[in-house]
Amino acid sequence: MAEHVRQAREFAGFLLADLPRVDDVILVVSEFAANALRHTASARPGGRYVVEVRRWRDGASVALTDEGSHKVPRVPDLGDLAECGRGLQTVQALATEWHWTGDRRSRTFTATFLTHAVMVTSISPSEAFHDDLRTAVL
Repeated sequence: MAEHVRQAREFAGFLLADLPRVDDVILVVSEFAANALRHTASARPGGRYVVEVRRWRDGASVALTDEGSHKVPRVPDLGDLAECGRGLQTVQALATEWHWTGDRRSRTFTATFLTHAVMVTSISPSEAFHDDLRTAVL
């Protein structure tokens, strides 16, 4: 399993090497991948997940689609001494925005990282820059 997480990190890191926030992106991809392998059907034999990386002039986004779970993802309220369970807290702290969609059959976790302050009102930061969008999928 660790090999799959490493591949996801390397994929995102390679594609976004010139992004000022590449280290944040790599950590979030690592959390998404580890969660998929820890909490979803993606960990079963033959299971898989898909990583999508998008890049535009003022930022990037990463999305990971897994094979779902009966558990509903949540950001737990942990004590200071908790030894695990901080993955989505880390995502929340590092990403400009993040969310998940889906159900027990499949879920997609998406995190957006802006490199400059951007004023966005009725659309998300990732929707604001489709004119300069590049996408890659692993």
